[in-house]
Amino acid sequence: MRLRWMAGYSLVYAFGKLVLKVRVTGRNRLAPGAQILASNHVSNFDPLLVGLAAGREIHFLAKEELFNASRFFAWLIHTYNAWPVRRGGADSAAIKTCSWLLGRRQTLVLFPEGTRSRTGEVNRFKPGIGMLAITNRVPVVPVYLGGVARSAISYMTDLDFVKRGYRKKPARNEGIHISFADPVYPTSFSPDRQGYIDLAQEVENRVRAMAAKEVV
Repeated sequence: MRLRWMAGYSLVYAFGKLVLKVRVTGRNRLAPGAQILASNHVSNFDPLLVGLAAGREIHFLAKEELFNASRFFAWLIHTYNAWPVRRGGADSAAIKTCSWLLGRRQTLVLFPEGTRSRTGEVNRFKPGIGMLAITNRVPVVPVYLGGVARSAISYMTDLDFVKRGYRKKPARNEGIHISFADPVYPTSFSPDRQGYIDLAQEVENRVRAMAAKEVV
């Protein structure tokens, strides 16, 4: 890790463990070298949670509007490896950035649902995750964020959801549980659109399986 990243990670780790009561299982399932961490998406704080759980330097995409909020904020999120993506359709520049990062053996965090889940339930995964994994020949590690929709951090950071009634102030701190499943390797899938869909579906299935265990 870079020194600046390590400093930021230490702060987030302390906050996550002491305040949010984050528990992590399956970190040993992360693959060596380049990989994609594919997580369900519940909160604006999710990239930091996945980074905390992974225990390594990560890169992630952030909507391009955030880079226009202010020069300082744009510098801050880029410093911690956020890369802009245009919402509402395929962004070829973002796709090239993802492939470039994977080519440099980086860990890339993606949220294949494309947007935050209002209810906290897992939504359908888009095939772009499969395309990136197959064309770059990298594994995908499924990640499940449990308890985030009921957490104080979502209540504080997802203000649009709070205003619309999707987030309530939690009565107590139940904690957040972050789980990793075994990697999905691209070698078992065809290098075409159907293969992209199939790989995305397999990753989604593994995230849903972890979610089901969480409910039980």
